[in-house]
Amino acid sequence: MNSAFWRYFLILSLLFIIWGEFFVSNGLLNQLTFNFALFYPLGFLVGYRPQLENLRTAYLAALIFNFLSYLVAGISGISIESWTLVALDFTSLFFFLKVGTIMGQRAQSKE
Repeated sequence: MNSAFWRYFLILSLLFIIWGEFFVSNGLLNQLTFNFALFYPLGFLVGYRPQLENLRTAYLAALIFNFLSYLVAGISGISIESWTLVALDFTSLFFFLKVGTIMGQRAQSKE
């Protein structure tokens, strides 16, 4: 794994720690908002600095981070209530990362 992967993983971990306390209730809107708070900033960074950042590495880091969060929850004994929410979680990961990338590219082109 290259340094960009670990940088993205660190960013996601810090965002998870920061936002994890705010989104503690269950539900569809809560999950979508939490994913926006995690993955949009990463996408924005990748879009804003396209010469230095790698979109494929960002997707890989986000996928592994999301998978590991479910793995840790399972090991901790937290049951997954709805597999539909898990599918939505991974789908929204791609969506918010892409939207963040597009918005980052737009912000970069305005400078």
